[in-house]
Amino acid sequence: MKTSLTDPLRIDTIPVGRQGGAVGVTFAPGKYQETAMTGAWARDLDLDLCAIRKWGARHLVTLIEPSEFHELRIPSLPERASQHGLVWHGLPITDGAAPDRRFLDPWSALGPMLSRKLLAGAKIVVHCKGGLGRAGTVASMLLLQSGAAADGEEAMLQVRSARPGAIETLEQEAFIRAWACQVNG
Repeated sequence: MKTSLTDPLRIDTIPVGRQGGAVGVTFAPGKYQETAMTGAWARDLDLDLCAIRKWGARHLVTLIEPSEFHELRIPSLPERASQHGLVWHGLPITDGAAPDRRFLDPWSALGPMLSRKLLAGAKIVVHCKGGLGRAGTVASMLLLQSGAAADGEEAMLQVRSARPGAIETLEQEAFIRAWACQVNG
């Protein structure tokens, strides 16, 4: 099994603005999976959260659904993130899908605040289970809202350049294109 020691947490970085801001994209810290497309995982939540803090993040955006906390054996993620000095934001998105009201309602206030922080030099980590579909979608949203990408295609290109395989479904791609029109419209 891969662990936090054998395979240290990889946070792919997308720069934002001129003050050193960045969006980091990764998979679920501390996850445990006996079988996954990338192999078996038995990660240490505290080591992974330390890696996120060492990367420079102050905000952690979690995109997994409530059932996935137990499936991945990380039910204490919100509390542990806080104990590591991270401001934790839980916004569930269904795996493989685009954001829906559960995400978009709180995002209406959170997204602009995080975008301002990025432009002021903050580093923010977004993650889902595998760090590709949902995390890539939200990273694209942040690039668009902060002005770091002019349109959906540019946002997806930046995210996929940093994290190959990100944004996994046609539904997610269509959402990002529509989001770009909403943000820029």
